[in-house]
Amino acid sequence: MSKYLPLLILTGILASCIPNHKVVYLQDKGLDAITYDELIDISYPDYQLQQGDIINIDVKSSNPTIGEIFRPAQVPNNVGGLANSAADINYMSGFPLNSFGKVELPLVGGVNIEGLTLTESKSKIETEIRKYITDAYVQVRLGGIRYSALGEFNRPGRYSILQSHVTIFEAIANAGDLTVLANREKAILIRQYPEGSKVHQIDLTDQALMSSEFYFIRPNDQLYLEPLPVRQFGSGVGVTGFQTFTSLLSVVSSVLLVIVSLNNLK
Repeated sequence: MSKYLPLLILTGILASCIPNHKVVYLQDKGLDAITYDELIDISYPDYQLQQGDIINIDVKSSNPTIGEIFRPAQVPNNVGGLANSAADINYMSGFPLNSFGKVELPLVGGVNIEGLTLTESKSKIETEIRKYITDAYVQVRLGGIRYSALGEFNRPGRYSILQSHVTIFEAIANAGDLTVLANREKAILIRQYPEGSKVHQIDLTDQALMSSEFYFIRPNDQLYLEPLPVRQFGSGVGVTGFQTFTSLLSVVSSVLLVIVSLNNLK
């Protein structure tokens, strides 16, 4: 029995460890490899606003009093700790697109901006406001990019990043990166479209991701990372070589102790 122990331990280590290519991001998996210091042509997508999005609208005018009409109300610092969360502040003070795709503005009323980009929305809102304030200047921004991180994240949860563009790796980093057990080759992205939701499968280990439409996340995206099969077979063993070795050594030692005890009883 003892002469087979090294082979058993080695087999256990090889079967339970996660290979390096399963955890490394942005590997060269195609014909067009990206070399270091090479410029990558990345185009920022023009996001089209959808129902449920929250935007920030800032109106400036030579008459400060008129401009204050459109200024969102300040959120008190003692309202349930909301001021500590940028996402909650935008929810309280931003302008949401209702179920009709409209934002309700003072003086102007409802303005339908569903399906428009931020630039197009700015132009349309500015045109409507200038009917009442002739020298109005309008700025329109997304009230943060909200997304959900589920599964094998170190900090799964719902997040909001106050940027106009967020890459999928920024979103992952914001959620504490992925665990070693995450299946990076089969990341699931649930994305909302005007006609409904779609489920996409993404390979985070492939450099080609940087030139795909999924490199930048959109508001209300949901990211799900399933565990690798090693979690099913080796959840009690370990995911690194040392963890596996020590765990298997403990198991084998226990088995040997039982065998020796049984032999002594003969």
